[in-house]
Amino acid sequence: MIRAIFFDIGGTVHTQDATPANDKAYAEELHGYLQVHGIETTKTPELLLPHVNEGAKAYKKFTEQELIELPGDVIWREYMLRDFGIPPDRIKGLGEELSYMFDRRRKEIVQRKGLHETLEALKSRGYRLGVISNIMSVTFVPRILKEHGVDQYFETLVMSSVCGIRKPRPEIFEIALRDMGICKSEACYIGDTISRDVRGVRNAGWPLMIQIDNPRIYHKDEKYRDMGYEADFRIETLPEIVPIVEAYNQNLREGAQET
Repeated sequence: MIRAIFFDIGGTVHTQDATPANDKAYAEELHGYLQVHGIETTKTPELLLPHVNEGAKAYKKFTEQELIELPGDVIWREYMLRDFGIPPDRIKGLGEELSYMFDRRRKEIVQRKGLHETLEALKSRGYRLGVISNIMSVTFVPRILKEHGVDQYFETLVMSSVCGIRKPRPEIFEIALRDMGICKSEACYIGDTISRDVRGVRNAGWPLMIQIDNPRIYHKDEKYRDMGYEADFRIETLPEIVPIVEAYNQNLREGAQET
């Protein structure tokens, strides 16, 4: 019987799109933040962005190979700002705010329609709710949930930035179960990717995986489409979750009665 439902964040709770306006605003904020803390990089904000982009690509490749999350200071010294040879003592303690800025300011974030109604419906039916997220920042998830006005619904937040483990490794899913105090047969996961979410749930052996459609990540999932990783259900909108989980549990109850 499903008792707890865990959500991915980016692409699931909200969508996120890169825009020229966001790039410009982010570059200016980042450049100014570094200057305030005595870190000189490029002469202008727009010249800084290509360096950060290349560093982000390198870090993404590293995380996809190793499936671990590094501490914020290390990410920014060795990847994002590696072209500038910043000494460890100069960037010490700045990594978290830099990571939050990257996760929050780089893209336009829009919460999915029906988010509040879905979470309220699930909570009112007695389901316990949590998050499992691959994220550089330690504070992004709690801050964005509060910004969306839904932080009160979630009792467990499991983030790669805290545990150091990234989806699709099963260990991050096991941490979520321990935090919630349930077994895997009682857990459902909602996510948008095959590469991280569907693969992760299958690796962890959870019984119910619901994949929400996100055209923005089709290209990232392309190589996984013919590998046999399939969600139990595919949905277009968040409110579809409620009847799926309710029907799943009802089928289990009816099966138990028949036996």
